[in-house]
Amino acid sequence: MKRWRVCVRVVVALGAVALGAVALGRAATGSAVPVIFQSAPGRFEVAALDGGDAQRVAALAGQAWPLLAGPLALPESFASPVFVRLVPAADWGERSPFRVTVEAGGVVAVRVGWDRTTPEVVVRRALVQGLLMRQAVARHGVNERLTAPLWLEHACVGWWRTRAEPAQLDALKQASARLAPPPLEDLLLWPRGTTEPASFVDGAGWLLTFLTGEAGKAGEWPALLHRLLGGEAPAAALAASFPGRYANDHECELWWQTGWQQLRRARVLPGWEAAESRVELAEMVRFVFSHQGEDAVMPLRDVLGRAGEPVVDRELKRRAAAVNRLLAALHPFYRNAGLSLADALAVRGAGAERRDAVCAAFEQEWRDATELERASATALDALSARENKSANP
Repeated sequence: MKRWRVCVRVVVALGAVALGAVALGRAATGSAVPVIFQSAPGRFEVAALDGGDAQRVAALAGQAWPLLAGPLALPESFASPVFVRLVPAADWGERSPFRVTVEAGGVVAVRVGWDRTTPEVVVRRALVQGLLMRQAVARHGVNERLTAPLWLEHACVGWWRTRAEPAQLDALKQASARLAPPPLEDLLLWPRGTTEPASFVDGAGWLLTFLTGEAGKAGEWPALLHRLLGGEAPAAALAASFPGRYANDHECELWWQTGWQQLRRARVLPGWEAAESRVELAEMVRFVFSHQGEDAVMPLRDVLGRAGEPVVDRELKRRAAAVNRLLAALHPFYRNAGLSLADALAVRGAGAERRDAVCAAFEQEWRDATELERASATALDALSARENKSANP
């Protein structure tokens, strides 16, 4: 099988290079050459004929990684990224809107039939399936048993959406109130190529939340994930990974349905923990340029100073919109830092003095937030230690 990744790259001066990308433009012959964007080294690499399209999908991929790092036990990066290619719809001959393949060397390739009307959910599912298969390769090597279960694909998309847009959690709860939980065995064995009812799509999201919540320090969920990606039978993998939780199929189904109802009815604020907020804001302020074949992190001050460049300006606008969407979900420790970052991203074209002022304000709020997080964790650890000592004199 041939790799689709473009082999010829033209690297130009830093001033003309897209954020997080190697801009290829057009070849000397005038024929279109793909533009390649990286979400981050060793994560996703997106190729498209249009730079704006590649940038849009790379931005989505960059959002997915930190939000899915926990449930999917993702490393900081893989030895090789997930390669994503946006194929013009006119050239797309597949029946499905995207296809994920694993090559003999362990390279995971995602091809998406693309035009400007391609639904975002299709792109999210393609990215998630590619990520699941890349994690499967990293854990098990290349073999014919590797799999990305359909329920887990939908579950990860749901996890991503409800954490990137917290209001979606309320929408999910409202929709689930009108649905019965799907039978656990049917959900775990949900085959591709069949119908995708709302009860299964929503149920998949609740199942992932349920299993990660049920997992204790013994690592039940990571063990199940490892088995599922390796192609083990779901029912046997679940029983082996969560020993002692149920004695038979009837108790297993009761365990799941009780969990569904508890999660659906739980009254929680649609917000993030302090650590999640820190990770999200850190991603929003991390800018990477590709220069002479090497990736270089660019400080926020320097990026703001180059807002006159079209590619930089588009990226600043995108991040400004993203930060404004996540403000409501930020932990109180990081709320002021988020507001300061939003202010900083909005000063495109301002003078150096103004840029320095807003960047300094963000940096101070960031230091305050991280200090509060550390102090809170230290205090809670001390309280827990005292309680344990009192309980076990």
